[in-house]
Amino acid sequence: MRWSTAVVALLGLVLAAGCAASADSTSTHVQADVVFSQEMITHHQQTIQLAEVAAKSGKSPYVRDLSTKLIAEEKADIDMMSSWLQSWKETVPPEPTAQMGADLKAGSGFDKEWLTALSGHLEHGVMMAETVKKSGKHGPTLELADKIIKAQKAELAEIAKQAG
Repeated sequence: MRWSTAVVALLGLVLAAGCAASADSTSTHVQADVVFSQEMITHHQQTIQLAEVAAKSGKSPYVRDLSTKLIAEEKADIDMMSSWLQSWKETVPPEPTAQMGADLKAGSGFDKEWLTALSGHLEHGVMMAETVKKSGKHGPTLELADKIIKAQKAELAEIAKQAG
């Protein structure tokens, strides 16, 4: 009976140590992680603004569907990055005052103009994510950067197909 109690206690200690090590490796962050989250929140807020313009003025189902998808994804990422910044006692950026996409004109050329603007914006997001991968330390931030790189490269490829 003592043997089984000792095994259970030992197993509990091993699991607790493993969880603590796991928490340490993902909760450790550096300034690059903070800067990435702050800048990517602003970048995502701009993407949402741009997508909201397309949701109203987009002509093709592709543009309207992409704008709806982007709004949902970017809001989820913002919530996650905001929680990290708050846990690190860092500033969460406010909404940008300039309206991204406000200069795009509704009409027959809107979709092409919007896709061009969105492509440049997504390329910048990929660059930001690639930068944090080089110097960031926070595991979840690096996972988000991977996700952003993969998703935005796929979106860029799809936009190129739509334009071609």
